[in-house]
Amino acid sequence: MGKVCIYSRDPNFRRDLAEMIHGIGHESSFFASLKEIQGGCAVGHDVFILDLIMADHANGVLFEKIIDVPCHAPVIIVSEQTNFEAAESAITKGAWDYFQKPPPANRFKISVQRAVEFSRRIRSKKLLMLRRCGIVGSSATMTACLQTVAACAASDANVLISGETGTGKELFARAIHFNSDRKDFPFVVVDCAALPDTLVESTLFGHEKGAFTTAEKKHVGLVRQAHGGTLFLDEVGELPLSAQKSFLRVLQERTFRPVGGATEVFSNFRLVAATNKNLVQMAASSAFREDLLHRLQTVQLHLPSLRGRESDIKELLQHFLDRICKKHGNDSKGLSLEVIDTFAGYHWPGNVRELINALECALISAGTEPILYPEHLPTNLRVCCAQQSLQAVATPFSPRTINRPTPETFPKLKEYRARVLAEIESRYLRKLLRIAENNIAKACEISGMSRPRLYAMIQKYNLR
Repeated sequence: MGKVCIYSRDPNFRRDLAEMIHGIGHESSFFASLKEIQGGCAVGHDVFILDLIMADHANGVLFEKIIDVPCHAPVIIVSEQTNFEAAESAITKGAWDYFQKPPPANRFKISVQRAVEFSRRIRSKKLLMLRRCGIVGSSATMTACLQTVAACAASDANVLISGETGTGKELFARAIHFNSDRKDFPFVVVDCAALPDTLVESTLFGHEKGAFTTAEKKHVGLVRQAHGGTLFLDEVGELPLSAQKSFLRVLQERTFRPVGGATEVFSNFRLVAATNKNLVQMAASSAFREDLLHRLQTVQLHLPSLRGRESDIKELLQHFLDRICKKHGNDSKGLSLEVIDTFAGYHWPGNVRELINALECALISAGTEPILYPEHLPTNLRVCCAQQSLQAVATPFSPRTINRPTPETFPKLKEYRARVLAEIESRYLRKLLRIAENNIAKACEISGMSRPRLYAMIQKYNLR
């Protein structure tokens, strides 16, 4: 399903266009102001449809509107003008197609469909070329987030990244910056939660020598340091209200006056902000400026919690385990099947950050052992592992289940046999390797297995 952005001041015409677009399986959204589109509100759309009235053609405004649409998505023009010169000029300047109002339904639908397909192909190529900046995961939710990153990187719009603590908001901010045209300029981080109330404006905007008692020399503020690059406001919900007012003016004018300064200073920066709070609720209770919120959230990117990314767990584990092993100067270690299951079944209130900490704790606990087992994990994860084991014991043949069998819960014999056999083999191999002190020759001698067979079993249960 494609996403089509419609700009039209005519509500009836918007409705007609939306019906045609929905009829070919795509969704649409409306914008009554081109400033919203050019400002980045429509980032992530596959196609733009611009309904231009006669006045829009004056002084070359039409061409500017085509060129200024972000992300270089295909633009379809629908116009009142009937002359061929207008259509030729629009196509020459980059429009995908040009229609006179009202557009013929069949040809219009074909044009929209082809534009969506073209846009999706281009977006897929951009995603393959995207610098991930440490972002790990290939699930559908992460792919959608990365597509938004690619779209944001192609524009200069303000971005508000939301998500729970530990979801990687700064990584995504860096990915937006380092995939944009500003990548060769500074990426400046402002930790709003750590700003001292008395020094907020000095930290952000800088100060002149002698501006206050401890100002022994001139200081260039973070806003000016971000000139040409990206200013990242981390935990923007913690920014004091007094500073919010000052920063709103900076966003509007891109100028500010350092503390104790007599002249305005200009800074051309791109703003990305992040929060784990509900800024809409904060604005409703006057804890956050509503006008600043509107400025911040030109484009919104919400990051999923790790609980919603179960299919990414194994990839995350391998990536961070290798990284932590290198950090501590250890050889690469393997993960037992039980550890992988435990990580997949845990609820991760601290998200990826908690996963990294748990892995590092397990690595330290394991010492020289080449494989991580449940007993190496932190206590909270060992409890989770024990609970999973208890649930596994309650097999479909337990009295509780046999008394009330259902087609949904009762497995096929083949499935049940395979599951039980896998559990037995995994436990056997784990104990075998321990007894043999991970000596393959000794393990083969004890178990009676050939070396190729043992290696195949170890690989099957990820016990390398």
